[in-house]
Amino acid sequence: MDGSESNQNPPDRIPIERLLSTTGFPRRTKPPPQKRSARIRNACERCKVRKTKCDEGIPACSNCQKAGTSCVTEPSRAPKHETSKALQNRVRWLEEIVKTRCSDIDLTQEPRILITPEPSAQDGILMNRFCATPQTHRSLSFNKTHRENLAHEIGLVSVTAGQDPRYVGPSSGYSFAKLVLANARPPRQQEYLPDSCNLQVTSLLDKETFRVPPAKMPSNIEHCIQLSAAYWENVHFQYPFLHKPTHMKLIDHVINSETNSPVATFQVYMVLAISTTILSRRLKAPLTSEGYCATAMTYFAQVPLEGSLEGLQCLLLLQMYALHNPSLGLNVWCLSYQCIASVLDLGLQRDVRAGKNLSFLTQEMRTRIFWSVYSLDRTLATIMGRPIGLRDEGCELRLPHDIEDDAMSTLEPRQRLENYTPSDIALSIHLFKLSQLNSEIKYIANSSSHKAPPYSYPQIPDVLTWKDDVLRRLRQWVSETPRCRGTQTHVAKFIEIKYHEVVILLLRPSPAIPHPSHESLKLCQHSALAVIRNFDELHNKNCLPYTWPTVHSVFLAAISMLYCIWHVPSITRATQLDTLMADLKSASGVLSALGEHWFSAKRSRDLLDELSQTTIRWLIDLELKQKTPAADMISEAQATSGAGSLPMASTANNDGKGTQAQIVEEQLVNCSPFLDAILNSEPSASILSFLDETNPIFDIDSIMQGVFNDYYQPDIEFGQSFPLENRQYAV
Repeated sequence: MDGSESNQNPPDRIPIERLLSTTGFPRRTKPPPQKRSARIRNACERCKVRKTKCDEGIPACSNCQKAGTSCVTEPSRAPKHETSKALQNRVRWLEEIVKTRCSDIDLTQEPRILITPEPSAQDGILMNRFCATPQTHRSLSFNKTHRENLAHEIGLVSVTAGQDPRYVGPSSGYSFAKLVLANARPPRQQEYLPDSCNLQVTSLLDKETFRVPPAKMPSNIEHCIQLSAAYWENVHFQYPFLHKPTHMKLIDHVINSETNSPVATFQVYMVLAISTTILSRRLKAPLTSEGYCATAMTYFAQVPLEGSLEGLQCLLLLQMYALHNPSLGLNVWCLSYQCIASVLDLGLQRDVRAGKNLSFLTQEMRTRIFWSVYSLDRTLATIMGRPIGLRDEGCELRLPHDIEDDAMSTLEPRQRLENYTPSDIALSIHLFKLSQLNSEIKYIANSSSHKAPPYSYPQIPDVLTWKDDVLRRLRQWVSETPRCRGTQTHVAKFIEIKYHEVVILLLRPSPAIPHPSHESLKLCQHSALAVIRNFDELHNKNCLPYTWPTVHSVFLAAISMLYCIWHVPSITRATQLDTLMADLKSASGVLSALGEHWFSAKRSRDLLDELSQTTIRWLIDLELKQKTPAADMISEAQATSGAGSLPMASTANNDGKGTQAQIVEEQLVNCSPFLDAILNSEPSASILSFLDETNPIFDIDSIMQGVFNDYYQPDIEFGQSFPLENRQYAV
C-alpha cells in the first residue's frame, strides 16, 4: 500500500494491520524516514562547505573545475558495494592478463606480499569515481597518463614567475631527463612480445619486471679509476669531450664528499657504466653496467642541460652509453639533435679564442666538444642515410690543439716534438679530418635531391674527377696516420677500419654515381674485405667494439663484397669459394657475437647467411657450367639428387679434360663445413627477390633499408603531443 492511498482514508478508520498487536491497542508507528538526497550525500567537501549545489562530475565537479582546486569526496560516504564490485572486476581483468602473458605464474598460491596502506581522502575519491565504471580501465594506463602529463609539462611551462605558461621547445632541455626516463625501455624484452600486446601491458612489464637496481660507487678510488680505464682507452680517442684530469677530481669528489654535485655524480657513474659495459662484453663477465647507469639516471633530472658545457657533456655520455648498451633503449638520433641544439646555443660552432674571460682550457674543451658532436652527426647520418644536421658552411672548423690533457691548464699550448709518441688527441684530430671527408662525400655523392638549389652544394663539373680526388686525399690521410703505441694495436685497427668504411661510402653506388666503374668496385671490394678481416681479428683478440655502428659496418661490408662479386665479371671469375666462404663465415661470426647484445645483429646475420647461400649456389652453378662435360654431369647429378653433398665425378674423359672437373670437385670437397650447411638449405624467397638469373645484381640500399632504421626511429616526436597508445616499439 503506497502513501497516496493511505492519505485518502478518514482519520477514524484504522487499517486492520495496525489493530493486530499483542496489547490489543493500535501501535503508534513512526513515519518512514525520507531518503537523503544523493547529491547531499555525494557532494564534494568544497561544495558542502560552501553550501553550493554539486553536480558530482567525474573526475571533478564543475565548481571545483572552475576554481581550479582538487575535488575531494568523503571516503566513508562512498558506496561500498560499487567499490567492491569494481575491485572484483579489476582483479579478474588483471588475472586474465597474467594468465595470457605470464603463464608460468601460479595464481592459486597466496600472495607473497601483503600491503594494507591507510586510506586517504584522495584514494577514496579515486576509488569512488573511477571504479564505478571498471571497463574504462582497459583504455587507461599509468604509463599513458604519465606521458600525457609529461607532454603538458614540457609543452607549457612558466618562463618567468607571474606570467602565463608559454610553449618551450625541446632544445630548452626542460624536464628532458623525465622525457628520457619515460621512454627508456628494455628493447630485448619488447622485441619478443606478440603484436597483440598493447601499451598497458608493456608499461607494467617495463616498470616492474625489468627494473635494474642502482649500483653503488666503489669505495676505493683506485678501484674506480681502474674500472673507468676502459672508457679512456676505447672511447676518449674518438670523442674527447671529457677532460681526464678534471674527471679524476670528480671521482675523488663523489667518493669523499658528503654533498655531491649532480653533474659530477652523473658523469662519474655514466663513465663507469660505459666502461663496465666494454669490459663485460670482452671478458664475458657480468658486471653492473646497467646498475651504474640506473644510479646515474637518478641524478640526470638535476643536471642543467640548458646553457652549460657540463650539461652537453652529460648528453654526450648518454649517447655513448646508448651506442654501447641497448638496455635503456634510447633514441640516439634524437639525442644527437639535442646535442646539436646545445652546440648552436652555446656558440661552439664559432672560433672563440681564449682571452680575459675565457681560459685556454675552456677554449679547448669547447672545440673538442664541438668536434665530438660533429663526428657523431656524420656517423649517424651516414648509417641512417639521413641529411647532415650540423652543416659545415655554418661552422668555423678550427681543429683543437695537439696537446695532452694534463698540459691544458697552461695559458699557451706547448710545441710538441716531431718524433713524439702520438697522444689520444692526436688520433682524435686525425679522425676529425676523416669526418670532414665523410661530410664532403655525404654532401656531393649521397644527396637524394636532384633539384637542390645551386647554392646548397658546391659546383662539381665532373663528379668522376671529384671522386678520384677524394680517393687520393683518403689515401694521403691514411698514410699520415699517427703511429700508435704498442698497447694501442686495437686503435690502429680501428683507424684502418674507419678509412675503409669511408672508401666504401665513396665507391659503392650512390645517387651521384649510380653505376660505378668496374675498377671502382674492385677497390670497393678490397675495402669491404679489409673491414671484415680487421673486425674478425679484433674479435679473435677480444678487442671487438660491441657497438651498434659495428653491426652496421660489418653487415654493409659483407653485402658490398657480395654486390661486387655479382656485378663485376672479373671479380666473379677471380673469386675462390674457400676464401669467400671463410670471409663470409668471419662476418657471420662477428655478427653472431654482436647479436648477443644487439637484436639487429641477429637479423643482419640471418640475412647475410641467406645472401651467402644464394651467392655460393650461383657461383657453383656458374663454375660448373663453364667447365667440361664431366662437370656438367656433376651439376646434372646434383640437380637430380635433390641437393646435398656433391657426387664424385669420374676423372676419365676422352677429351682429356677430366682434370679440370677434378679440380672443381676437389675445390668444393675441401671447403669448410660451412658449404654443407649452404648446399643443404634452401634460399629464402625474399632473398631471391633481390637476385635475377639473367642479371644477377642486387641493390645495396634495398637490403640495408629496414635492417637498422628501427633502432633510431623516434619513439616520440619532440615538441608535440604524446598519444602513444597505438605506437609499436621495435629494436
